[in-house]
Amino acid sequence: MPHWKSMMDKEFLYAFDLKGRDVTLTIDRVSAGKLKNGKKESKKPLCYFVEPRDKRPLALNATNCKTIAKLYGNDTDEWRGKRITLYPTTTEMAGETVECIRVRPRAPGEKEQPGTIEPAPQAEEQEREPGSDDD
Repeated sequence: MPHWKSMMDKEFLYAFDLKGRDVTLTIDRVSAGKLKNGKKESKKPLCYFVEPRDKRPLALNATNCKTIAKLYGNDTDEWRGKRITLYPTTTEMAGETVECIRVRPRAPGEKEQPGTIEPAPQAEEQEREPGSDDD
C-alpha cells in the first residue's frame, strides 16, 4: 500500500520514498536548484541518480553534502558515477521531529547492489460536478 504522501504532488525524493530501508544508488549528476517553501526560496544542490525509474532528484542539505564530500571530495563533478547509500531517519526542525533522508558516512561495498526507488503512483483523473471542489 503506498504511503499517502506519495500521492501528493512532489518533485523531490522524500524519506517515505525509501520505504524504511537503505537504498544504494549511483550519482548521475548534481546541479544547482531552487526550492520554494511558501514565499521563501532557497538554493540547494539537486542530486540525480542513475538507477531509479523515478527520476526525481534528492535536494541535498548541508549535512548530506558534507557526508558525500568526506567520501568523494568537494567537487560535485567528481561525484558523478560514485555510489552512496541513503537511509530514512528523523531530525529536529522548527521544534518538531520530521522525517528526512541521510547519506551513510561510508562508501558502499562492491557487493552492495544498486537499489531502486519506485515511481510515485499516478493520480487517477476524476471528473467533478460543478461546485463539488472541496479545496
